[in-house]
Amino acid sequence: MTSDVAAEGKHRFWMLDLLRGASAILVLVYHSSNAFPVAYAAVDLFFMLSGFVLAERYAESLLQAGGRRDFINHRIARLYPVYFACTLLGAVSVFPLIGHLENWSINTFAVSSVTSLLMLPAPSDTVLGILPLNGPAWSLFFEVVANVVFLVTAARLRVAVFIVALSAPAFVLALWHFRYPPGSVWGDILGGFPRVLVSFYGGVLISHLWRRGFRIRLAASASLILVAALTALYSGFILTERKYYLLLVFIAHPMIIWFGLGLARNARLGRFATWMGEISYPLYLAHVPLLILLATFGVGDCFALRNYLGLGNTSWGGECSRDALSLAVFLLPLSLLAAHLIAIWIQSPGRRFWLRWRPI
Repeated sequence: MTSDVAAEGKHRFWMLDLLRGASAILVLVYHSSNAFPVAYAAVDLFFMLSGFVLAERYAESLLQAGGRRDFINHRIARLYPVYFACTLLGAVSVFPLIGHLENWSINTFAVSSVTSLLMLPAPSDTVLGILPLNGPAWSLFFEVVANVVFLVTAARLRVAVFIVALSAPAFVLALWHFRYPPGSVWGDILGGFPRVLVSFYGGVLISHLWRRGFRIRLAASASLILVAALTALYSGFILTERKYYLLLVFIAHPMIIWFGLGLARNARLGRFATWMGEISYPLYLAHVPLLILLATFGVGDCFALRNYLGLGNTSWGGECSRDALSLAVFLLPLSLLAAHLIAIWIQSPGRRFWLRWRPI
């Protein structure tokens, strides 16, 4: 979700950028409407994309002198500036919820502010998740976990095979035990570890296959088919939800990434995909705080969000109208604009500043 898309020589894997951007939009719509009920699986796609990209970029440099320090600095530069800005935005959005949610008090908010700045789970168990100032940031905690494991193991093939072989059954057991994809709340946090590792190192394995010449070449126009396929897959399920979700994680996601890697260059699509990739991370982290702020003041049909927060159909924070337009109608353009501005004003400058300073 958070990695720059790797390059093969001067050829950028532009389709991976497009997949990240499209998936972030599907997650936004999933959170703000009844559409795309399986879009939560996009998080697993983000993990797999991250594993592939980091393996492509750092497979060799991690084994060289100073490679691990370089990796740490680049990951902080990539992750933290946007995370910090969106955490502040999240704090503004959830502060008014104090006293309206179970276990969400001023003390809990204060402690969560400290732990969130460190990208660590808050000790209190609330409906807002393990990083309550910004709900989707739970996946960033597990992304960091996977990055730490990758820092130690690099992209060694045997290690990747071992981790996938060990994590896959543990992930399936966790899914059946918790009855829902785990990791976002304290009640299922243990299941988040095999969840991230199986997809992240699945991406590392795809990188090894790609480097060994297992490739398929497709026209650039196939990108539209891949995005349409991803959208259709997240729109519903034909088996029981857990079985369908596992098909996405173990079959659909690797296939979509694999076909996406082989797309021919296309200047126009490439520019659009690059923009989608740049805004995908800030879009993913900014949309829920904006969603909460909109729903707080009764913008759009916000009953679904209020039920999610445990508020019920109350009039707190403004009236909700059942005849109101879908919240996504307001949220999508606002979030796209916010993500674009964050990418320009925070993401790129923050990255450059950290890499010039390099305190680590």
